[in-house]
Amino acid sequence: IEKLTYHLETTPNSIVGEIGLDGFHFCPQTKELVAPLDYQVDVFEQQMILAHQLKKPVSLHAVQCWGVLSQSLAKLKRQKTFPSSIYFLAFGGKAGTLDQLLALCKQANCIPYFGFAPCVNFRSPKTSTLIKKIGIAHLLLESDREDASKVNGDIETGIQLISETLELEKDTIIKQTNINAQRFYGF
Repeated sequence: IEKLTYHLETTPNSIVGEIGLDGFHFCPQTKELVAPLDYQVDVFEQQMILAHQLKKPVSLHAVQCWGVLSQSLAKLKRQKTFPSSIYFLAFGGKAGTLDQLLALCKQANCIPYFGFAPCVNFRSPKTSTLIKKIGIAHLLLESDREDASKVNGDIETGIQLISETLELEKDTIIKQTNINAQRFYGF
């Protein structure tokens, strides 16, 4: 945490992230999570408290552990150590999870943003329903790609799906997600 604190304090436009919880990746030999969930939660909560203290937005990813994440966020809300803004990357939660996160963020005066990556989320039939529920004012574009040559195509695919789902022109999607990104990153 000390090293992270140093880098965040010396880099004015930095954010905290990508951080989060992973309930999916298991060690093949031991069949245990690669990083024990209680350890992940402890580190995650320290990172979230740091984001709150330094007034930094958080980029958050959760994999198959939405219940644990919700419990941790509720604890941070009670402690009044919630960051001012959270970006839920490649959001894969259910509609009920979305409702829970939106309520927690509202109660904690936190502005939530959500992204959906074509390579992660677009095969799921719930993605369009979630996009409608979130609305354009809280969406960000993303690719979740390691291969930079595929990023632009994924961004275009994201624009297309959001445009069709929300029945908005592509230019409107581009303009509003750009505004959302600037708000999230604090520019």
